[in-house]
Amino acid sequence: MEKIIQLKNLKFGIVIAILLFLILLPRTVAFQNAPEALSMAILLDLIITIPLVYYLLIRKTKIPKFTIVYPIIIGIIIADLIIPVAYQDIVSSVKSVVIPLVEIGIFCMLIYKVTQLKESFKKVGNIDFYDKLLIASKEVFPGRIGKILATEIGVLYYFFAPSKKIDKADSVFTYYKKSGIKTTISVLLFLVLIETVLVHILISKWNVNIAWILSFIGLYTMIQILAILRSMDKRLITIDHENKILHLRYGFACQSSIPFESIKRIVKTRKSLSKDEDNICLSIFDLLDSSNVIVYLNEENTLHKIYGIEKK
Repeated sequence: MEKIIQLKNLKFGIVIAILLFLILLPRTVAFQNAPEALSMAILLDLIITIPLVYYLLIRKTKIPKFTIVYPIIIGIIIADLIIPVAYQDIVSSVKSVVIPLVEIGIFCMLIYKVTQLKESFKKVGNIDFYDKLLIASKEVFPGRIGKILATEIGVLYYFFAPSKKIDKADSVFTYYKKSGIKTTISVLLFLVLIETVLVHILISKWNVNIAWILSFIGLYTMIQILAILRSMDKRLITIDHENKILHLRYGFACQSSIPFESIKRIVKTRKSLSKDEDNICLSIFDLLDSSNVIVYLNEENTLHKIYGIEKK
């Protein structure tokens, strides 16, 4: 086992050695003699040679093959940092081609994974799009990166998805109809939109670029919130009697699956829990939203939120 680990370290040491050589190359006399040609050579090594070597090293291992995008992205970032400003036009031209290809590749890989895992989904039972997306993203990008990617795709999916409601059964429950949270948030978003336009006009008099950056952040945040509101019709609270699990969902913004044996008691109430108590509100709009049920647990559970955020 020790020899195997040392051999693996030696293999990846080759990638690190090539990377260090490329980082130090711009400081050499040889580079000063032919800066344009060597800038192109460094860039090609960073986005082609190193990813290719990385792929050859992992192709017979359990490391996902699609992680080859990591060295490509890292290579582009390093190229930005080490290639002289006079030759950054080369980097920009390559980025304009490579980055869209990487984005399309990631999207296609996720769709492929969702299709590939179709049989597994059938065994699990009733599972919605976002749950499938989380599983596929985890297969492609283990860890938090996959969850962040799933969130971004979920935003686009639910924002543009048609308003087709799910047929509700006895074991399926809504959580927004009586609270009026959709109407409240929609009114607030309209006010925020007007404010964003006014702020953009004011800041653009000082700095146009900053004004557009702030406006983009504001508008994208509104799109995210609208996507969450639209997903509420499709992601409901369900009771899985067969597997004895309570599935709590608040759109795609947060969710938790709680086994029946973990539930101590369920209390119907209109009283809000104080902030100093050990509790979590399912709604992400807890300051505006009302609640009518408290689920007490006899053991710790986790609420999974967007972008991989978790709360115990």
